[in-house]
Amino acid sequence: MDKLTVGFLGLGNMGTAIYQALNDEFDKLAFDIHKKNDSSINYTDTIQECISQSDILILAVKPNQIEDILSRIQSPKTIISIAAGIPYSFLKDKASIGSKIIRTMPNLPIIYGKGVLAYFGDKEGYSIVEKIFAPIALTLSLDKENLIDAITGLSGSGPAFVFSFIHALAEGGVKSGLTYSQSLEVAVETVIGSAEYLKKELQSKSANHPMELRNRVTSPGGTTIYGLAEWEKNSVNSGIMESVYQAYLRSKNLA
Repeated sequence: MDKLTVGFLGLGNMGTAIYQALNDEFDKLAFDIHKKNDSSINYTDTIQECISQSDILILAVKPNQIEDILSRIQSPKTIISIAAGIPYSFLKDKASIGSKIIRTMPNLPIIYGKGVLAYFGDKEGYSIVEKIFAPIALTLSLDKENLIDAITGLSGSGPAFVFSFIHALAEGGVKSGLTYSQSLEVAVETVIGSAEYLKKELQSKSANHPMELRNRVTSPGGTTIYGLAEWEKNSVNSGIMESVYQAYLRSKNLA
């Protein structure tokens, strides 16, 4: 069976991440006016070449370019949008009649096959979305489009919050006498290991909540409870929760 061809219209950070992560089950094309000097990317000379030669199109341009791009797609296609704040109804209205439209929200770790991607749209296109993204991301189909804003705040913006948290852990190590490079390496592995431990425990039903695992680390009168007391004093939980919520509100306002 011939491979399906996925065409990328736009190759910013996220578009490039998805392009590079896409497995060999698909052929790939791309068009971007800011063409990168990268021989691993199969560029077309014109946008129309990319459109006409592709079975599936991934819109990875800036949101203010979406309408112009859709106006250039003259025949029905499966169209997957990763543009923030552009609703399904707008995409459907501007696309060629008969096109299958799926709005998605991916996050940057998708480049290493550890991403999250939520999607909403024409259910006939869901199998294609799963085929493309399931090997490189946790995929989540949404019953309501407005939940994409919640996903944006949590997993779209979440990596920035995690990077900030890791930096803070590393600086704590520096304050305690380690070099920054030592501390950063330890902080990264601590976060990765803790997340993997939590994931395995939840999957095996050995734990049902992160606080169960926190309690395993926290001994009476020990080091961890003193650190957690400072965490509570500085309202770290509330700050993180509010960061996700404010990112969610901003996503709603982009629509």
